[in-house]
Amino acid sequence: MKGIKRIDLGRDVPEQVADWLNDAAFTLAAMPASGCWPGGMRSYWPDIVADRDDLDWPMESDIRPPMPTSDEVSRMDLALSWVPMVTDRGQKAVVNMRLIVHPISGQHRWTWTKIGRKLGISHHTAKGWHAMACSTMAQKIRQPAFFTSHIAHFEHM
Repeated sequence: MKGIKRIDLGRDVPEQVADWLNDAAFTLAAMPASGCWPGGMRSYWPDIVADRDDLDWPMESDIRPPMPTSDEVSRMDLALSWVPMVTDRGQKAVVNMRLIVHPISGQHRWTWTKIGRKLGISHHTAKGWHAMACSTMAQKIRQPAFFTSHIAHFEHM
């Protein structure tokens, strides 16, 4: 299938995992915030109160990015399913923070510096933790049991 993004096990897999996570963040940001419930369903959760830092994150306009394609949503779902493979809490926190992207500007809500401040580490350590998390995910998705269950998303070697 031409044009569909796939993991190529012959290339740098941790780098590809990082790219997929980055793509997942942008796809997640482009998803509609309303109309996601099946008919007749309601949520009884209270409205979310914005974090003080969220209030400093201005909306440039009301224009939203185009709806993601079904392939982009499938890749996002797959990439997000890799995050629980990371058992280190610090690494997982860094990955989750980097998944929050502004839907219009495309900027990451959590810069490396902000992640470092929040977790009490340097921004270099935050980047390193993210790289280690991507390596952990890459190591696990290379395993034959995982590979065969997700064969459609991998290049045939």
